[in-house]
Amino acid sequence: MTQTLLTYESGSFDPFLNLATEQHLLDTVEGGCCLLYLWQNQNTVVIGKNQNPWAECRASLLESEGGHLARRLSGGGAVFHDLGNLNFTFLVPTEDYDLGKQQRVLLEACQSFGIPAELSGRNDLTADGRKFSGNAFYHNGPRSYHHGTLLVNVDGEKLSRYLTPTRARSVPGW
Repeated sequence: MTQTLLTYESGSFDPFLNLATEQHLLDTVEGGCCLLYLWQNQNTVVIGKNQNPWAECRASLLESEGGHLARRLSGGGAVFHDLGNLNFTFLVPTEDYDLGKQQRVLLEACQSFGIPAELSGRNDLTADGRKFSGNAFYHNGPRSYHHGTLLVNVDGEKLSRYLTPTRARSVPGW
């Protein structure tokens, strides 16, 4: 049972440091604790653990323009990170993992800012029918996390230029 709620905000925009911090927090979160980690990356495409980077993004273009390509522990699709989106991770002991509760926290936070957020599909948040948050999950024995992005003011031109979603995977309104 969760008894302690903690937050940690990264002061770095380095995707490799932020993803390593996420893993460290996962490895060290204590029993009875829920840790909310908030972080941002600069000009980065992050891919899921099983994705082929050359099928998911224009890696050469991204790198030639000073961007970064990073891989995360969780599955899910490729995402573009810049300072126009906020990344979040809920880290907990697996026995306290409650996706519904975590999603409610996100919905209520968005709604408190006047955003008409709704759950959509399996793991997405939408507003006015447009996806603004994708979520992914990772379970590692005694510890688990749920993380995702919240698009606030993302550079849509870069997002479109770097990501190469297939027709079957593309999401309307993205």
